[in-house]
Amino acid sequence: MKKLILGLVALAATPAFLQAQVTVSGEWMRRNDGYVRLFRVEHGRMEEIATAKPGADSSFGFYFRPEQEGFYAIGTGSQQTPTDKYTFYFKRNDQLNVKITDTSYVLTGKNSPENVAMEKWHNMIVPLERKGVYFMMGQSTYVDFFPMLEAIAKQAKQARFAPSGNKRFDGEFAKFREIDLLGYAFELLSTPRTAHPKPGDYPAILTNLDVAHFTQDTRLLRYPNGIRMMRTLQGLPARVSSEGPGDYSIGARLKGIENDTLKGEVVIQQASGLKTFIGYNDLVNEYGKYILTADQQRRAGGIKTALAKKAAVAGAKAVDFTYPDLNGKKTSLSDFKGKVVLVDVWATWCGPCKGEIPHLKALEKEMHGKDVLFLSVSVDEQKDHQKWKDFVASQQLGGVQLFASGWSDIAKFYDIKGIPRFMVFDKQGNIVTTDAPRPSNKELKLLLESELKK
Repeated sequence: MKKLILGLVALAATPAFLQAQVTVSGEWMRRNDGYVRLFRVEHGRMEEIATAKPGADSSFGFYFRPEQEGFYAIGTGSQQTPTDKYTFYFKRNDQLNVKITDTSYVLTGKNSPENVAMEKWHNMIVPLERKGVYFMMGQSTYVDFFPMLEAIAKQAKQARFAPSGNKRFDGEFAKFREIDLLGYAFELLSTPRTAHPKPGDYPAILTNLDVAHFTQDTRLLRYPNGIRMMRTLQGLPARVSSEGPGDYSIGARLKGIENDTLKGEVVIQQASGLKTFIGYNDLVNEYGKYILTADQQRRAGGIKTALAKKAAVAGAKAVDFTYPDLNGKKTSLSDFKGKVVLVDVWATWCGPCKGEIPHLKALEKEMHGKDVLFLSVSVDEQKDHQKWKDFVASQQLGGVQLFASGWSDIAKFYDIKGIPRFMVFDKQGNIVTTDAPRPSNKELKLLLESELKK
């Protein structure tokens, strides 16, 4: 529900109500989709609360009564992306007069001391914003970004900000600057670039980062992109490590988080990537104690409901497919009724597919002697038929290996547009799921074991 009055036209209201309003008056001097949006920070996410359409003279504005004092954002685009958004601080009776230019913003007219300080900070770090956020506008990579990050971090450490007269803001602002500085670095690490850093390329500000310092309380949930940033923060120690591939399991990620409410956010992140109701129950049984807030319980409930509905529609009869095996013998999915069948759709050119092979082989070994049939279907093109056979032999792949000669029937029948894709069918030849977890996720083993008990 919109809680703002769009434009600069006030509704009839009591004087006391109007005195509590924040008034935003601005000019939007860059192209957009036709609307300027106002966002509040809600549990580390940006929630859109109003839109305003700039006039012919580029003016826009908002009247609103802030539900709470704190950080808000004005800009365009989707809620969870930082592009074209600027952060401000509002309390009751504040005024903001701002001009959004092609590359930044400038305050005009009367403004609160808090937002004057926010502007000073933004002017200091805007070079990082341009390289870290607007990656489509330039060719910036870690090579030019990291030296700038170190230089601006040093400048920020030496900078002095006069007290605003608002003790609450001054405390929050100090934390905000620490988070905001790293936020631009994390955006660079999370977006496509022409070059990506190896462990030895990271600057000290990232290699020596104390994750616990940022996760000992809920400060990240008061930052506009706090949840987005926390995802990178969890994996950063493994990313900068020179000790080989890091551990990205939920257990490892939780070890770096001090605050239980933030741990709940990690659990919600994990739950949102699950594909089965069984996997959800397993996760909640182990880590559900961290789902503490009403907001987390609401979101977890939504995930649970969606997975339960997905499980409820399973059971349709499988659409059969037939392909030659390594010896040229025509083999069909329906040949294996009486067994639970795990289908792996893959190709020799697919990096993520090959990354799952060790986990698939381990799972096959763990399920040995049980009524589970491992069926791998390669979508390599016909010209790579021998390459496929050689790869199967060199990797000592088990199970039943079939060759589909490209994106043929199996891709059409099961709407496969990307690989690896794993599917599970029950002993009667019915669909359990056509989008199963990967072998690297224990959720798949739980699913297979559940089907074996039926």
